[in-house]
Amino acid sequence: MVKVMLLSLAPETWKTRLKAEFFPLNRRRDIDGLRGLAVLLVMIFHAGWLKGGFIGVDIFIVISGYFMGRSAFMQHPFRPERFVWRRLYRLVPALLVMIVVVCASMLWWVLQSDRADIAQNGAYALIYLSNIWASHHVGYFEGQSIAYPFLHTWSLSLEMQFYVVIFLVAVLLPRLGNRRVVLYTLLGASFLYSVFASYRGDHAAYYSIFARLWEFSLGTLIWVLPALPQSLLLSGLCYAVAVAVLVLCGVFYDLTNACPSLMAVLPCVATMLIIMQPQAITRRVLEPLAPVGVISYSLYLWHWPAIVLASYLLFFQVHGLTMALVLCGAVVAGTLSYLFVERPMLSYENRAMPSAVRLGAGVMVGLCGVAALALAWLSFLSRVH
Repeated sequence: MVKVMLLSLAPETWKTRLKAEFFPLNRRRDIDGLRGLAVLLVMIFHAGWLKGGFIGVDIFIVISGYFMGRSAFMQHPFRPERFVWRRLYRLVPALLVMIVVVCASMLWWVLQSDRADIAQNGAYALIYLSNIWASHHVGYFEGQSIAYPFLHTWSLSLEMQFYVVIFLVAVLLPRLGNRRVVLYTLLGASFLYSVFASYRGDHAAYYSIFARLWEFSLGTLIWVLPALPQSLLLSGLCYAVAVAVLVLCGVFYDLTNACPSLMAVLPCVATMLIIMQPQAITRRVLEPLAPVGVISYSLYLWHWPAIVLASYLLFFQVHGLTMALVLCGAVVAGTLSYLFVERPMLSYENRAMPSAVRLGAGVMVGLCGVAALALAWLSFLSRVH
């Protein structure tokens, strides 16, 4: 009898567990869906199937600015330690695991020159300076980018650099009014820099935190801007139009529209408008993508190394059905990363005693430092010999 009861309860328990993992409570599912749209755009762009999918990064940046604004500006009082620990536990473990696994999988058999560059890129990624490395080594849209499995970490470096900026603003300026002035100043200065870089044809600005701060600031400013005074119908229409703009940008944009181009304003403002309308009835159009958005960080981490590794192993440009299979493998790897690395580490940070959280953060930073030094040394040896 007991066995029968346990069997009858098992499916419900499994469903509950899945729901907890992929539909976390206390989150806006439409923003998770927006994340899902962003990562799918990037993955499809890297697969070569969508020429404007790079706007997924712009979407991610605005969303990141929004959540950092909440963490740094809307928490009273602001808790600097919690802000730092949460960011470290959110980003570092999955990145460290990905880089270690990829290096162990390929550095021992690739050409010596490739080994040197890949190891160096990995070292920079672990200290969140990958965007600086990339700006001096390879254009993001150039053919040789397929040789670097960690090139995509440039955006994670941008994100961590923005965290430093927003942390300093929150710590040094206790009043929200002062922060608002600084945010407007950062937005204006960064936007002008982006315009100037576009005018000069400075393609390296694509990787620059100075050219991207205005995108982050747009997301952060949502918390200090007045609510949009709209009717339910108008709100729903505006939300739907903003989603349509993102899709159309993904389909019709080309590489000339990438940041620092002024055309980057369109997807960023559309993302901002979506976030600013939580009650829009059309928000359900994004909610089916919420589970993809929940695991979007891990998907982003693994999809590009999978494409690069396949290109090395197959000795030809991956496309068509082969590319679809590669992306499926990346989805599996990303899902495993979320379930067994990303989510457990975030849960640990949320439950553990402060002293244990502090110790764990120190260990993670130490491991990143050791791994970065090891990769830098390997890069040096590969170049010398």
